Amino acid sequence: MPDFSVVVLSYEDVRRQTARGARLVDVRTPQEYVYLHLQGAIPLAAPRFGFQVLSKNQLMPGDRVIIVAASPVAGQIASQEIDAIGVDVVGVFASLPRTWGPKGLPVQLGELVFPEQLLTYIHDHPNADIVDVRELVECERYPFPHVTRHLPFSEWPNGQERLDPSRPIIFLGAGDDRAILAARDTMVLNYPTVGYLVGGYAAFHHPRVYDPKEAARTTAHHGVFI
Repeated sequence: MPDFSVVVLSYEDVRRQTARGARLVDVRTPQEYVYLHLQGAIPLAAPRFGFQVLSKNQLMPGDRVIIVAASPVAGQIASQEIDAIGVDVVGVFASLPRTWGPKGLPVQLGELVFPEQLLTYIHDHPNADIVDVRELVECERYPFPHVTRHLPFSEWPNGQERLDPSRPIIFLGAGDDRAILAARDTMVLNYPTVGYLVGGYAAFHHPRVYDPKEAARTTAHHGVFI
């Protein structure tokens, strides 16, 4: 049976403990992290994936941490694994993410761009860096004219240092997975505006979303070339 002795923390507990130097470790999914996370939180994949490997160079024995989890049970499981590497687990924080900001906890939101919003987003953010993390063969076979930079995920994070924090950074993949992971890793570097194209190339070019004739009319109206 799991050990349920780890304390479940309140909002005030989190504020008090972080002020005392406790670090935040977010063990929710990468997608949940990119959508919304507490500022300064370290993302580690869900429990049972080997914290000793994932936490290398991020957590050190003796660190005091708060586990941010989707549920108290997930947090308890994570705390048992993370405790095994000599880290002091202060407690588990598992409140609903949508309540964090209103309760006064500093948060960072990801820039989730849905396919039907992309052309308008590019028009409204002309300096946006649309970063394609697909492999070269995918880009050649299925070109995406809105891309401003290619950083193949197989070489990630090589080239990440060339990203400009002053520009909104939107990652594009064939679907969601690679773009989400790239966005998560970039958010850790405290870039202010980071997100991804939801559904990726496949969703944008679905006939229900992307009609070339309609896109031409829309982009001509907004002054965005496709």
